[in-house]
Amino acid sequence: MNYTQLISELIDELSYRVGIPNIYDKEHQRIMSEILTEWGNFDEKKIIFEFLTEAEPNKNDDRYKSIGYGRYKLKGKEGEDEPTYEKDDKGNYVKLAQKDGEGGDGETKQEEPPQGQALKKNTKSGKSYHDNVVSKEEETRKKLDGDSNTSSDDKSKKKYSKTDLLNIDHKTTDEQLNMTKSEAAAQAKSKDTKDVGAGTAESRAGEAMVHKGLRLLKDGISIEEIEQTFKTLVFQKDHILNSSAGKKWVNASLSTIQKIDETIGIENIEDVSWDTKQGRRAIGVDPNLETSSDMFVRTKDGKNIGISLKKDGKVFLNNGGWAKQSELLLSSLEDEMPEDDHKRLSEAMSIDAYKKDLEERFSKTTETITPSVIKSSFQQLKENPNDQKEFQGSNREKYFKILENPDLLVKKIKMGTANGNEQKSYAKLLQTYHKDEYNHLRESDNGLTTRAFKVLNQSEEAKQGMNRHIIKSMHISETLGLNERIKDGGVDGFVTMYGIEPDGAALNEQTLITLLGSNFKQRLDETISEVRSGNATYKELENFIVNSIEIDYESGQILFKHESNKKYPLFKMSGRTRGIGSSPVMEMVQTPFMAHALKMGTFNTDEWDEKSLKRFKKDIVKSEDNE
Repeated sequence: MNYTQLISELIDELSYRVGIPNIYDKEHQRIMSEILTEWGNFDEKKIIFEFLTEAEPNKNDDRYKSIGYGRYKLKGKEGEDEPTYEKDDKGNYVKLAQKDGEGGDGETKQEEPPQGQALKKNTKSGKSYHDNVVSKEEETRKKLDGDSNTSSDDKSKKKYSKTDLLNIDHKTTDEQLNMTKSEAAAQAKSKDTKDVGAGTAESRAGEAMVHKGLRLLKDGISIEEIEQTFKTLVFQKDHILNSSAGKKWVNASLSTIQKIDETIGIENIEDVSWDTKQGRRAIGVDPNLETSSDMFVRTKDGKNIGISLKKDGKVFLNNGGWAKQSELLLSSLEDEMPEDDHKRLSEAMSIDAYKKDLEERFSKTTETITPSVIKSSFQQLKENPNDQKEFQGSNREKYFKILENPDLLVKKIKMGTANGNEQKSYAKLLQTYHKDEYNHLRESDNGLTTRAFKVLNQSEEAKQGMNRHIIKSMHISETLGLNERIKDGGVDGFVTMYGIEPDGAALNEQTLITLLGSNFKQRLDETISEVRSGNATYKELENFIVNSIEIDYESGQILFKHESNKKYPLFKMSGRTRGIGSSPVMEMVQTPFMAHALKMGTFNTDEWDEKSLKRFKKDIVKSEDNE
């Protein structure tokens, strides 16, 4: 094998993917590793990376998050409209598309050398990057030439055909579909590049099931045969979906596949791609494009349709630790409201405000729960094992030991110095014998949202900012084909597919118009051609939707005001803890009503069939039981 050629082709391919290559950049090294893996040059990759010198960490690295292909965003400001940065040859972060003289957080502006001129010098070595590449190439070639165990077959491929790229994409997808729990654990620990999408191993396997099912359907396999194949798969020992929740992906995937067939038509699909770089390149989607698509289909008329896959109707716009989710939400609202309002909202939503409120509530309860009350209640607890259900688990002895010293416990609660376990043991005792005081503590959960809602309710700009966040999270501009950034990236259409049994649901342009009503359709008809021709902006249409949304600040429900003067609950925002003393989480979740409306294609429940109404009522009960 010609190893000099391999390294040259590696640098060429790296240049093709990132522009100016920098073998000292960790992101570029990651992509080099990915390329060699794609080519099947595993032994050569090991040797090459033994000779690569890693650059010293930049002091700002902790402030930025990689979004792939040598691009970065500030942590907490990772939205699609937030600035994007790249590293220059000194490792500084530089904002892309900035004007001359504008600094990127104090960093230096990168200047691309004119075509045909040598690349810029590395200030550490005094050599150009081209010189360093040549030097490393020669050193590595000598090492490789001395390896007699390497195959003489030339495995490297400078350019992949469309078929090659799709084969790699399909292989990656099938690996995720066939993932075992053991393999998933190993994958999670691995520091190697994965290019397998976001989410959990379980959700990736579920998404891959849709991808595989569409390919099988295209090959003439019946939906019944596909169902049997998937059921056999998930019942295999150690399979990642071999659980009660995991097995639900089978019916969800089949429902989604049938809805895709109904709305797009399996006979109209040319190619199926997961959200991998190879799959994107195969169908002409920009590998760097930020999109909510989990997969793509390319139709026979040459259009690429991005598909967001949802297992069921329980969709979260925000879901996770309160501190992180509030940071993301506040970041998206920063440009949508006055600075003073944003500052007040930030203070109201801060985790410190929650902790302070909870400490005050704990202290308040000690007015009635004195050390003697704790001592008496604890004695009762020890004498009645049937009362100890809140104290089950490995921390039982720790909680009991804390309760053995009620004087110290009450003192620490009043001082605000009680730790997590001390708060939990005290709260569990209240939950068992002192319900009123326990409920007083639990009201701290409501404070997470009521403080935020109070600020939002005092500012019209803040309200509209929240509404825009909701609209953006629903991907309405992409769904209507009015997001130019997405279209410029090679995605011609976008649809959200829900695996709601028995035959799925879709949020596409047609269902969106049906749901929002005739007034919206008229406004859309009046402006859509103007927007698409560039004579108007999507903002004008967005304003119409913004004014149709309101938040019930008592219940936390996000309502759509229909032209019929009825208000329909689309989402609900809440804050909660999994138990007193645990970190709080934020949830902005789609309501059962929204899920069923998507399924039926209308908000008007008078048009729903009896079977759907029964399912809806059942889901409402489930939803209330979970609160």
